[in-house]
Amino acid sequence: MSQRTRQPFILALISVLLSACGAAQATSPVAPASETPISATLFSLLTLTPQVENANVAPANPVETKTELGASSANEALGELYFFMLPHQTSQSAQLARLSGACATRTAPCPPLETVQTPFPFNFNLHALAWSPDGKFAAFSYSDQPNGTPTKLWLFDPSTNAWTSLAEFPFIDPPFWSPDGAWIAFRAQDGQGGENAYVVHRDGSELKSVAAGLPIAGRPYVMDGWSAENIIMRSALPGSSSAVYFIRASDGFTRPMLASLLIKSQFIAAPDASLLAYNADDAAAQKHELKIIAPDGANATTLANFIGGSLHPIVWSPNSQWIAFNYSGFSSGAPSAEVFLVSRDGGKLSSAYKGATVGNLVFAPNGKYLLVEETTSASGGHLFLVNLATQETKILQAPGLSADYDWYAPSWKP
Repeated sequence: MSQRTRQPFILALISVLLSACGAAQATSPVAPASETPISATLFSLLTLTPQVENANVAPANPVETKTELGASSANEALGELYFFMLPHQTSQSAQLARLSGACATRTAPCPPLETVQTPFPFNFNLHALAWSPDGKFAAFSYSDQPNGTPTKLWLFDPSTNAWTSLAEFPFIDPPFWSPDGAWIAFRAQDGQGGENAYVVHRDGSELKSVAAGLPIAGRPYVMDGWSAENIIMRSALPGSSSAVYFIRASDGFTRPMLASLLIKSQFIAAPDASLLAYNADDAAAQKHELKIIAPDGANATTLANFIGGSLHPIVWSPNSQWIAFNYSGFSSGAPSAEVFLVSRDGGKLSSAYKGATVGNLVFAPNGKYLLVEETTSASGGHLFLVNLATQETKILQAPGLSADYDWYAPSWKP
């Protein structure tokens, strides 16, 4: 792949992420991750001028929370980083890379980069590995066929580098682990406009549909993830509001998640299931509000306001006390992105990172570092680490990690 074709490809990765939770879902099911070859994907950014409304934003001030976001010790386990690499100027397939979490702190020796062997080439759009809560396995949906279908749900065992197929459907969206690690949930599409929701155990047992209780009139539905033992499913019908449901994985019991309809948005549950975060998007007013709400729909609280641009992604810290989110728009005709960190009570809002186009955000397992996927840095799509105690930002570095590759779709194994 030539250098000239790099930017459309990298920007396309953001399109996949945005379409998973934005207005595109209101008109059609989410496009399967493996349906479109990399070279055929296009993306266009919003052209609204961003304006931050919340007066609490402090771009230059670090977050003063030493007990929660302090520096890591040399002996503290930080898991492993996984991400994909694609050479800048060749037609080779992407590679899955693995790197010790010690490379984030730089307080301990950083081992060399490793390449993970897979039973299939990476020729289609990719998404991050989804790790089980205990970090022992990763779930990943991808097709091992040259035409991109059917898609298989894979279980990856990093201790043996083994890949096991758990399920197969025409197209499978990125999967989600239950908080207790007992289930993997995913949405499957038949390629003809139909979709279904499934759960399966990590050993491949009890593969079953859990969508029978969803009202037919609300189809198509998209999956937002988990809240405690329930899968969150949301209607993607056109309109300004959407019905949201809890589906209990064990028996498929379905009930409305909220008493009232809300503006269409992906709901991101805190790890402790106490709150849901979402982007309240008012298209008419060109306004975005980062909000949190209780699972029963009570006590909706606005944490930040923005005019224009877009708000994505939104991620919770492992201890459920902080939210990191990216606000994108245009500045002087060029794309701009700013990552913020806000406490769940809205009392502290600070700027953590400024760049061009941010595709993904990942907290370290200890919550003290934030990994930022910058898709159009000066040297290509690369990963940056933010020390949340000091606000220091550095590009990811390790022996054998070359800037001649684009790095994208990161995940952090506990």
